[in-house]
Amino acid sequence: MSQVTISEFELTQIKSYVQNLITHNPIPGGTVAIFDTSGVVADFAFGFAELASQTPMKIDHKFEIGSISKTLTSLLVLALADDGLIDIDKPVIDYIPWFDCGKPFAAITARHLMSHTSGLIMGSDHIPDELAQVWSLRDLSRSGDLGERFHYSNVGYMVLGALIQQVSGSTVSDQLRNRVLVPMGIPDARVGVVHADRKVMATGHWPLYDDQTWLEGDPLVAATWFEIACADGNVAADIRELSKLGQLLLSDGQLDGHQVISAKAFNQLVNPVAPTGEDIANWGDHSNVTSSRYGLGVNVETIHENHCVTHGGGMVGYATFLLADLTAGLGVSVLTNGNGDFPAAQLIARVIHNCLLKGFENIPSPDAKVHAAELEDVFFGEFTSTLDCGEEMKIQVRPDDDLVQIICNGEQGYLTRTWSKRFIATNPALRKFHFEWDGENWTYGPHLLSTKKQNFLPPSADQLSLLGHYRCYSPWFTNFRIVYRSGSLFMIASGGVEAPNIDQELVAIGLGIYRIGSDEWMPERLFIGPVIDGKAISVTRDGLAYSRSFTD
Repeated sequence: MSQVTISEFELTQIKSYVQNLITHNPIPGGTVAIFDTSGVVADFAFGFAELASQTPMKIDHKFEIGSISKTLTSLLVLALADDGLIDIDKPVIDYIPWFDCGKPFAAITARHLMSHTSGLIMGSDHIPDELAQVWSLRDLSRSGDLGERFHYSNVGYMVLGALIQQVSGSTVSDQLRNRVLVPMGIPDARVGVVHADRKVMATGHWPLYDDQTWLEGDPLVAATWFEIACADGNVAADIRELSKLGQLLLSDGQLDGHQVISAKAFNQLVNPVAPTGEDIANWGDHSNVTSSRYGLGVNVETIHENHCVTHGGGMVGYATFLLADLTAGLGVSVLTNGNGDFPAAQLIARVIHNCLLKGFENIPSPDAKVHAAELEDVFFGEFTSTLDCGEEMKIQVRPDDDLVQIICNGEQGYLTRTWSKRFIATNPALRKFHFEWDGENWTYGPHLLSTKKQNFLPPSADQLSLLGHYRCYSPWFTNFRIVYRSGSLFMIASGGVEAPNIDQELVAIGLGIYRIGSDEWMPERLFIGPVIDGKAISVTRDGLAYSRSFTD
């Protein structure tokens, strides 16, 4: 494996790209590092650590690294397995007698939890305490496909935290610090982020308006701050500390003479276990990822035929990414203080990695505008929707030079891309929902916009009672709307760290109970609360209560 070299000219190109990217995205600032097995080769800071005070970002600012902590948690579990304290293929209930998810989930193992194949819900963050969330799993739903499907679960890693505490007799924070971080040479990384740590951290930010799509120029404000110690996302680090983890991944689990985990355990960590893996941020053809499957705490990818491991982190106010190319012996780490549902850190890391492997000639544009050549002819034309109440919506989608123009009620705007398959229109009147293309039609909230006449049954009284806008006080997923479209109910969120990035169908599976998602195996549920004067006044999503909002 060759050592990385990067010229001043190439580094200037990367800095220019990053600076251009944050002008088109809700990212105040961040830090970037390129590393190999010997350490950090180049690093730099960009933008602001705090917008309100215009405080410049510095290389030693710390950030919540979010779910990259899962890689550290898995390292700790495997280290305890090396010590004989945990058998990762033994049922967790054998270690934690009070852990109860019902049959057949009594057979859940640490391997299932580390690989996100346990069938547990993603999580709801309805309770801040880790053990309380694990206890509450007995009252929530789960998939029946233990070990068969990849379904990302934050609460699954909280179970791992409870397991670590049970077998070690001490806290996850103490174990992680002493068993992993100190041997890695980063004792100053924070484990269990508390109020006193704020003075060394960049301030997290999020959009001022959480109930509409974000467009370039929309204001950002400081995100809600809270302490956190759960094993699914409990670490804050600066870019050089995060890069130490990348070095460890490039060096078969050893660093500076310390063997953090055995070669056998490391081999399990970095090879695929789950049948599928995490989605790749959708922003043009930049990543060249041909395979994505989750291992034990890392996403295992094939990029340009190289064996790579990655992990992203999405926190309230922070988005991060780590990429280690085990074949080439190099990696990229990125920390940003923009909200976790805007994965600019992932794009930056993937673009830099691609440049290091293939050259700096074709750095993609960070501009969000969709170009007409990107869409097939079927996307263009006049589309109409008529709701059961008689409300009509008409749009015209057409090429305008090389961009895609959208006209609605005489108002002109343009389509812009997002990180998923959604689009955003710049028309001021079209900010409440995203646009999606279903293969034949455009969708926008309750509207199925088609070139053909559509006929659907009107909503039932139960369905009508649910329509509206709902809010809670959790900063992870603050609000969503429920709409009726083409015969079905959909949950739609404009944004949020834990919010779905597609319109989620709500499927009735019982009296007042809906499955969130069209796939039959999906474990997430929505329970309907009291109905007054024909309107539900509250709903509960996997234990987290939302009430009807006074805004639409």
